[in-house]
Amino acid sequence: MLHEYLRDLPDVADVHPPGAQVRVTICRGHLLLPWRYATRSDLDMRDARPGRDLNRLIRDLLILFGPEPGHEEVTLPLMPLTPEEARDRSALREAVEQLADEPRVLLVGFACNSDEGLLRVSWGEAALLGGTELKWGHVEDLPVARAR
Repeated sequence: MLHEYLRDLPDVADVHPPGAQVRVTICRGHLLLPWRYATRSDLDMRDARPGRDLNRLIRDLLILFGPEPGHEEVTLPLMPLTPEEARDRSALREAVEQLADEPRVLLVGFACNSDEGLLRVSWGEAALLGGTELKWGHVEDLPVARAR
C-alpha cells in the first residue's frame, strides 16, 4: 500500500520478495518497511516492544540490510543454530539487490485503530537485537493530517 502513495515519485520501485505476502517499497536506496506498532496515539515508536509483532519479513530485512547491532549475543561453542538463525535468506537478498545494492532500512511506524484511523506516524533506523528487540538510531515524527 505504501508503494501506491509513492509510485509517482522519482526513484521509487517495489519488489515482491519470495514467500512474502506484501511488496516492499524502495525509494532512493532506502527500504521502507511499514510497521503498525500501536493502536493508540500516546505510544512513541521507540518505546514500543515489538516482540514477535515484528513480522518475519521485517526481521529478515533488518538482519540482511539493517545497521549492525551495538552488541551481539554470545553463543556457546558447538551450539546448533536456531531455525531463525539457520534460515536461508539468499532469495530475499537477491530480490532486493536487483533494485538497490545494499539499501538502508527505514521503519515507517504507525499507530492506528479502526475507530480513530491513523493516529501517529514516525520513521527511523533501528538495529535488530536478539531477533525481537530494536535499538533505535535516528527517528523522526511525521505530521498526520486529521480528518475533519
